[in-house]
Amino acid sequence: MKIGIIKPDYKITGGFEVVVNRLKLELELIGHEVQMVYVDATDSTTNDIPYNISQDVFYKNPEFFKYINMYWKYLKMDVSQFDAVISTQPPSFAIQHPRHISLFYHHMKIFYDMSDLVLEVGLQQPYHHKSVQVIREIDTLSLSKVRTILAGSQTIKNRIKQFNNLSNNVDVIYAGIDPDIYHFNGRVAYEYPIVVGRHEFPKRPELFVKAMKRLPHLVGKVVGAGGRTDDLKKIDNLLAYTSREGIDITDDVVWKQMSNGKFSFEYEKLIQTAKKNKSSSNVIFTGRVSSEQLFEEYSKASCVICPAFEEDYGLTAIEAMAFKKPVIACKDGGGYAELIEDGINGFLVDPSSAAIADAIRKISENKDLAIRMGNAAYETSRKYTWSNAIAKLVEHLT
Repeated sequence: MKIGIIKPDYKITGGFEVVVNRLKLELELIGHEVQMVYVDATDSTTNDIPYNISQDVFYKNPEFFKYINMYWKYLKMDVSQFDAVISTQPPSFAIQHPRHISLFYHHMKIFYDMSDLVLEVGLQQPYHHKSVQVIREIDTLSLSKVRTILAGSQTIKNRIKQFNNLSNNVDVIYAGIDPDIYHFNGRVAYEYPIVVGRHEFPKRPELFVKAMKRLPHLVGKVVGAGGRTDDLKKIDNLLAYTSREGIDITDDVVWKQMSNGKFSFEYEKLIQTAKKNKSSSNVIFTGRVSSEQLFEEYSKASCVICPAFEEDYGLTAIEAMAFKKPVIACKDGGGYAELIEDGINGFLVDPSSAAIADAIRKISENKDLAIRMGNAAYETSRKYTWSNAIAKLVEHLT
């Protein structure tokens, strides 16, 4: 079968790109001809919209019009050369094909599950409410025509039901993890807590950094990088100073404002004072790491913290579990929360630095608990294999 995978190209490589590339490989291994069809998702024009949009109107609501332009681009795309197509990120599901599967990991989040949050933190565009209404209407129309929507988690399936009122054509597919993880032959230890992932809003590594300031006797690691890394380092430097001086900065300010680069004059002044005082930090930033380095970090971690808000799946958690590491996730963590049996393979906590710090403390002070939870976590990870994922996909392709 000749299969086209339709993929918006955001010029970055994250967890979803890893999943899609693996999916392509697995389909080829069982004999299918698979072609990736990339579409530039950084395009800021309105050339595909069949009516004129003035620059003045565009810049009043750029995210909305960029989405609408992409929507029309996919709607007009000719994919008839393929026997089946798999759409991926929104709005690639607007393509039209009789054998169309949507590998669905998230909506355009600012118009859906993050809609209220972007309003709260001041990231919204003008006419946000109207934009939300229009986007949801056209998405629902397209998704209702898709033969099968394969949601990347139960969390995502629930969102599709909540926002698009669709369930009859929706099934759940859980992606596997890199099988090389199970061939790791290095030493497994329980040395320090880590957080892994891109530094983007609202992954909330800021909550981990703040939690570590409540545990000055421990050292933690931030593994990875992203568009907000510089701000995260500023936050770490600031919190190292304020925690020493007994100055409290609330969690909401840290992850809802500072994580988006919003440092008030008061805090900028404190940052300058912190630089002069050269406050030492108990958080190490590794920067971007290779797969081999990532495996090493997992192997040495006492636990892995997954603090993201409304995560779509939870690949990081499953990878950590494969290394027999307890996972700490937040109750509003979406896909992460699905994976955690509280007190069994990790802890499911309130989304606060205090709750995260308490969970880290419990694991760090009790190695037997860490090992017991880690063993349970490993058993959880074995459920998420590529063979299971491909079997589910092939079932819907045929």
